[in-house]
Amino acid sequence: MDARYAAGRRHKPHLSFRLRCRARAAAGAYRRYRTHTQPPRVLDFGAAEGATMVEVHRLLGAAESIGVEYAADLIAAAEPLPADCRLLQGDVTAPLPEITLGHFDLVTALAVLEHLAEPAELIAQAHRALRPGGVFVATCPAGHWDRLSGRLRLHQDEHHETEFDRHRFAAVAEAGGLVPLRYERFMFAPLGFLPYLRIPVPVGLVEACDGCVRFLRVFEFTFVNQLFVARRP
Repeated sequence: MDARYAAGRRHKPHLSFRLRCRARAAAGAYRRYRTHTQPPRVLDFGAAEGATMVEVHRLLGAAESIGVEYAADLIAAAEPLPADCRLLQGDVTAPLPEITLGHFDLVTALAVLEHLAEPAELIAQAHRALRPGGVFVATCPAGHWDRLSGRLRLHQDEHHETEFDRHRFAAVAEAGGLVPLRYERFMFAPLGFLPYLRIPVPVGLVEACDGCVRFLRVFEFTFVNQLFVARRP
């Protein structure tokens, strides 16, 4: 991904919609599993130009948010960030000297794990960065929808190395010292497809619809994305 991806997230409705859905899912998961109500310190792995990080920061009223992104041109494409947000150039699978160990309440990896050949290395860095009791939230596309959208060339600029499901995430999280807390599907496909047609869809409507459909397990296959939540003991 490069600066064109950052520009697309500002101007293409489906990319903006996707980042807002992921941010809302991450913020909701943190609220559910947080152990205190003070403004959190957030670390976002694979932050791109920082748009999703800023949205999570806003939703949670965070005290501090740091995004780590490997591609320097994505960081250069960032719009001005809030004073308490910043981006760092670095590898999310390796230690960064700028990251204080045990400092963060929330670590996110939103639509990132599937791009890594060794996702367990990111989990290890999340464990290092989280304070005891801190929350890790990741999202990945559901495998069958990912393959379908690839054939339809809806994400032709995104190379996916790994396919995740509930069991793979639990195994990788536990191997990295995290305790899995929650798995769920989100983004009901009939609504999630509309922004590709430039039909506006309120993110709150998608969230409400997800909550209704999710109870009908027979429709689980209709959700485009997966949410994984874990905790550092």
